[in-house]
Amino acid sequence: MKVRFYSVVLSLALIGTSVSVHATSKEDLLKEQQEVESRLKETERSQNQTSEKLILTKQQRKEARAQLDEVNSRLDDLARKIADQQAAVVASKERLRLTEEAISETLKELHQQEDLLGSRLRAVQQKGDVTYIEVLLDAKDFGDLISRFSTVSEIMKQDDDVLQTYKTNVSQLNEQRSEQALLLESLKREQRKLLVLQTQIIAESELKRKLVVRLNTKVKALQQEQFSKAEEAEILADQRQLIQNELAALKEAERKAKEEAKRRAIEAARQAEAKRVAEAKRQAEAARAAAAKQQEADAEKADAEKTKPPVPEVEVPSEIPDTPADVDSNRPFHLPVQGYVSSPFGPRNNPLTGKPEIHKGIDLVNAKGTPIHAAAGGIVLRAGSATGYGNVVMVTHLIDDQVYTTVYAHLESTDVKAGQTVMPGQTVGTLGSTGWSTGPHLHFELHKGEWAAGQPNAVDPAPYIF
Repeated sequence: MKVRFYSVVLSLALIGTSVSVHATSKEDLLKEQQEVESRLKETERSQNQTSEKLILTKQQRKEARAQLDEVNSRLDDLARKIADQQAAVVASKERLRLTEEAISETLKELHQQEDLLGSRLRAVQQKGDVTYIEVLLDAKDFGDLISRFSTVSEIMKQDDDVLQTYKTNVSQLNEQRSEQALLLESLKREQRKLLVLQTQIIAESELKRKLVVRLNTKVKALQQEQFSKAEEAEILADQRQLIQNELAALKEAERKAKEEAKRRAIEAARQAEAKRVAEAKRQAEAARAAAAKQQEADAEKADAEKTKPPVPEVEVPSEIPDTPADVDSNRPFHLPVQGYVSSPFGPRNNPLTGKPEIHKGIDLVNAKGTPIHAAAGGIVLRAGSATGYGNVVMVTHLIDDQVYTTVYAHLESTDVKAGQTVMPGQTVGTLGSTGWSTGPHLHFELHKGEWAAGQPNAVDPAPYIF
């Protein structure tokens, strides 16, 4: 009876210890849940700020593009004006050519008139200085006088016509030249103004174009930042869901443990009552048998009283559960893949950009397609593609009430899915070179706590796996 009573007490004690351990894990999970919720809210707030900046920058880009379109429209109008002006210059040059031809004709006429005047002057020189009065006075009679007067008048009129025609042609020639020179100079001046204006508008267009290019670059950067924030929020949401699942599992385990404890207590009480009743019955029967024997002993005074000494009860020790021989409590993590370390944890120059950075993991080099194993047992937090990581698997572990997260990046393929439970050494994917990678290798990270943007919880994995 003592053995069974102690067994019941020991079972209840073990159940109580199990509930206490779960309670400690539950407290840790609740604390982690609060931290994840806080970081998720901060990420969402940052994501909203990035979205606002992106909307504002897109609006600025839209306005800058509108201004650039307006400037380009002005350039198109100016180009048409310059083309029209050029056409006018060509037309003016054509008119100038026609004017030059007219001037050439006028010059010919002037040369003819000059020849005519020269002939007239030579005739006067050869005949001497004879005046029109002398010609009239030499008339023989009145009829001759009338004839001479008519002739002199005709000669004077011809001489006057020649002079007037010469003066008119010279004046027209000068006017044509002046008018055409002024027109051509005006056209050239307007053309120079348009060319200066075109240069100014081209410079303004270049400024607007550079502004649009800068805004395009800013939009791309904000879109990348927004994408990264969305990925971070997705990872944090996965962590929150995983913690909620763990809390639900713990709650269910606590409920079952309490029900099992209650059931065992009831069963133990029932068995104790049954044993008590059986023991009372046995003692009553033993008492009746002892009375009968006493009567026989009284009848047979020669016989000695016969009694049986009680048999001492031996307590049986409780079974101690076996501990697996392959579990190393001092080193709970194992090497995920064989290979040499091409880049350890710590400061280095980024192989893609050449800029200094802190390498938040270690790179293990091996052939593409080599299986990658879980460093410890846990639950898959994420399995898929992520910026920089390429194909990546993240596993959350709870070891000695401490949350750890391992990251396996640049995988060729993944063999697990989010929410899946994995055992130590289980294949989670194959080695590859996806994401921001320069060659086949495993980028392995160990975080003492949850994964977060910027990897603030990352620790050097080497002491844990080598």
